[in-house]
Amino acid sequence: MKIQKIFHRFHALCVASLFLAANSVSAQTLGLQLYAGVNITGTAGSVNAIQTTTNVADPNSWSCVALVQLPSTNYLWVDTSSGAASGQRFYRAVQTATNLVFILPGTFTMGSPASEALRGSDEVQHVVTITKGFYMGKYLVTQTNYVSVMGSNPSHFNTNSLTCPVEGVSWLDASNYCAVRTAQERAAGLIPTNWVYRLPTESEWEYACRAGTATALFLGSTLHSQQANFAGTTEYDSTAGSISNPSGVYLQTTVPVGNYAPNGWGLYDMAGNVFEWCQDWYGAYPTGSVTNDPQGPVTGSNRVYRGGGWPSSGYLCRSAQRNSVSPSNKTTSFGFYAIGFRVVLAPAQ
Repeated sequence: MKIQKIFHRFHALCVASLFLAANSVSAQTLGLQLYAGVNITGTAGSVNAIQTTTNVADPNSWSCVALVQLPSTNYLWVDTSSGAASGQRFYRAVQTATNLVFILPGTFTMGSPASEALRGSDEVQHVVTITKGFYMGKYLVTQTNYVSVMGSNPSHFNTNSLTCPVEGVSWLDASNYCAVRTAQERAAGLIPTNWVYRLPTESEWEYACRAGTATALFLGSTLHSQQANFAGTTEYDSTAGSISNPSGVYLQTTVPVGNYAPNGWGLYDMAGNVFEWCQDWYGAYPTGSVTNDPQGPVTGSNRVYRGGGWPSSGYLCRSAQRNSVSPSNKTTSFGFYAIGFRVVLAPAQ
C-alpha cells in the first residue's frame, strides 16, 4: 500500500494545563504547566504520525514520537513527555495508514462451549485478558498493498481486482511483509522506532474477531449464504451443525475486501474471503485463565491460521475455529489458495 502523505504543518504551540493540589489543611495551590502540541485536522478514525524536529530547515530531521487515531475531524494533541520541555521543538502531523482500527484491551472467553456444533476438541474454553491495546488492519492485506511493499503479486486469483486480498502467501511471506513494511515506515517517520507491524497472536485475533460477542460467529449463532464469502451451499447453525443449501452462493474465488458487513470493531472479512495467518505456533490451549497477552507455544511445527475462506463450509468460519499448517506452505491444509493475512501495529514485544 502506498502511504498517502498529507502534511499538516503547524508552529509549536503551548497549551495551559491547570491543576489543583490540596494540602492537609484543605488550602489549595494553583499550578500552571505548559505543554507543546499540534492541532490536527483530518478524517475521523484516520491514524496520524506525530513528528518532531528541532531544525525545520532539515527535511530529513523529522522523527515520529507518537501515533494518534483521530476521534473527530479536529483534534488537539499535546505532548506531555519529558522531552517536550527541553529546548525548541517543532511538530507536524502526517496521515499514515488510514485503514487501521484501535482495539482496546479487555477480557474475553476464548474457545467454544461443548454445545457448539462441529467444534474442534482443541477449542477448550479459557479466559484471556488482553492487557495492551493494538492497531489492527480494518481490511485484509490486499494485492495492491502487498505489491506496493514487496514488488510482486503471488496471488492465484490475480485477474479480478487488486483490491481482493493477497493469497498464495506462506506464514514466512506474511511475516516478511510485516518486517519490510516496518522498515519502510520507520525510515519515512510514519511509525515510532519502537513500533512494528506484525501478525496478530491467536488470542488477539479471536478477541478482535468476537468484538464482544460470545456466539459461534460475530454475526450470531448462524452463518447463511451471502453473509460472507464462503461456500454458501453449506451453511451453519451452532445447534444443528452444517445445513445444505443447494441454492446458496459459492463464488469459488476471492472478492474485494469490505464487501460484507463488519464486526463490532469495524473489522471486515473476519469470517470468510481468505483465512488469516496468526503469529502463533499451533499447540494446546492452557487449562486456566491467562492474564498476560498469551503468545502461544514457544516452538512447534505448524503455524495457526483462522477465520474461514472462500472454499470453507460455514462451520470453518466460526470465531473459535482453529487450523494450522507448515509456515512455508502457501495453501491451506485442504490444498486451496485461501490463506492471506491482516496486520497488527503495536510497540515491539
